[in-house]
Amino acid sequence: MDQVNWLDVVLRWMHILAAVTAAGGTLFARFALLPSLEETLAPEQRQALHASIRGRWSKIVAASIAFLLVSGLVNFINAVRLYDLPKFYHALFGVKFLLALGVFFIASVVSGRSALAERFRRDARKWLSINAVLVVLIVLISGVLKVAEKTKKPAQPAAAMKTRVEDRGPWPATLRQ
Repeated sequence: MDQVNWLDVVLRWMHILAAVTAAGGTLFARFALLPSLEETLAPEQRQALHASIRGRWSKIVAASIAFLLVSGLVNFINAVRLYDLPKFYHALFGVKFLLALGVFFIASVVSGRSALAERFRRDARKWLSINAVLVVLIVLISGVLKVAEKTKKPAQPAAAMKTRVEDRGPWPATLRQ
């Protein structure tokens, strides 16, 4: 490792830490917290504890979503820019992105304060189970994308790139003719 692009490293860390936090929180809530609360606390106590947790967790969910969107899109753009990717890569990334949007929606609603959030929380076990499945699918897809064979695109001299951009002009070829 001759050189390190620290921006790429920071983006990777952001992505992994946000994913671990959001995914871990979902799995913990579904498989440890909910069953334990149902076994040990009266309904009023459960509601009070849920409200207290929700107030803290919703901020973490929002930060995780922001970090995942920013770092994930930058990482994807860099991959497309720097590598020739296998044919399935874009489609699989699209599936991963759509699943992630579903996870973001469910996590936001379950930790939110709206009337919709209250309806979702009435069936929290179901929604957290769905989110857990989506999270596992995203992790599996991420593993495939990470090890997919990528061929480094040849470096283009800056002068050649500048000339090509100047030749094209500001308009697409179809509009210049």
